[in-house]
Amino acid sequence: MKQKVDFLAKARKAWGAPPDWIVELAQECNRTTAARAAKRIGYSSAVISHVLAHRYPGDIDRVAAKVRGALMGETVVCPIVGEIGRDRCLNEQRMDNTGASSIRAKLYRACRGGCPHSRLTQEDE
Repeated sequence: MKQKVDFLAKARKAWGAPPDWIVELAQECNRTTAARAAKRIGYSSAVISHVLAHRYPGDIDRVAAKVRGALMGETVVCPIVGEIGRDRCLNEQRMDNTGASSIRAKLYRACRGGCPHSRLTQEDE
């Protein structure tokens, strides 16, 4: 029989005194599953495992922002659509300008035109 992982214990072992968003992510994994928590923040369960183990080589600040938005209710004021979750803001930044709507086009331009919440770099474009 497979033993259940205590994600909070795993995070504390790896991080020492983990930041609040790591605690929230670990608690969400314990409440549901790592796969469900990963889906909520838009990452794979492998990424979740690496983050909790403090071994994630990617953009940890982006993961933190996704957790803060999706699990902790952090919001930003988008210049186009108003108050939105930080996770949605990050998702909108990655979307292409498909021409499907005027809002999509405005979001695309705003995310690349100096929005203070944008995490896009020249490499992303």
